[in-house]
Amino acid sequence: MGLTWNRPTIAPVMPEPEQVFLAWLVAQPEGGNLHEAASRQATRLAEYGGRHPGPRRLRQLFLDLAAELGGGTAMPS
Repeated sequence: MGLTWNRPTIAPVMPEPEQVFLAWLVAQPEGGNLHEAASRQATRLAEYGGRHPGPRRLRQLFLDLAAELGGGTAMPS
């Protein structure tokens, strides 16, 4: 006689893009090139082909940071 639990399956909660961005930002080494690092992350995220809006929002945050640090305007996503 086994016990069965009729619990609904709960999908894992994904962090908000802003939370991921802030965690990445505070993890950067002191004296590092934030412009270059943010640009690399934006390039990596550009390869995402899924439909979830989170990675696109995260990419935009990195693009905005790179543009801010580079003295230019925000690059389009």
